[in-house]
Amino acid sequence: MDLAAVTDKFAGYDACFFCSGVTSIGKKQDEYTRLTYDITLNFAQAVASVNPNLVFTYVSGASTDSSEKGSIMWARVKGRTENALFKLPYKKAYAFRPGIMKPVEGQQSLNGVYRWFMWLYPVVNFVSPKSTLTLHQVGQAMINCVTKGYNKPILEISDIRIVASLQ
Repeated sequence: MDLAAVTDKFAGYDACFFCSGVTSIGKKQDEYTRLTYDITLNFAQAVASVNPNLVFTYVSGASTDSSEKGSIMWARVKGRTENALFKLPYKKAYAFRPGIMKPVEGQQSLNGVYRWFMWLYPVVNFVSPKSTLTLHQVGQAMINCVTKGYNKPILEISDIRIVASLQ
């Protein structure tokens, strides 16, 4: 949380791709808030303090609750995080709300629950293709938002597909 020693290193960039996050499974609201809201905002504020002309992209999640009033804890916390990011003095900020993402071959960062669930990805993709994305699509959409822009600050799955395909 103490970024004072490195804040000056954040200057001079055009974009930030903030993709850090944790699952809410097994976490109480205070712990999940610290890991999702507090750390994200602390970092984003430090970056904004030296680089207001930057485009900030944040990976949130499908079904995030922008009202911050819903019954699902993680969705409220993510919504609060998005809302706070949009108030920072960036050139532009985007929140990406991907659904189920297919990992790339050889990806090492899959937690146990996600790894177990991945054998179902082809079935889910077949039954409900509008609920899935690939990591490549999300990454390409983030790059395209920075380089080409997009007319919405919050990108749902359908928006991510559109932006990922921009030439």
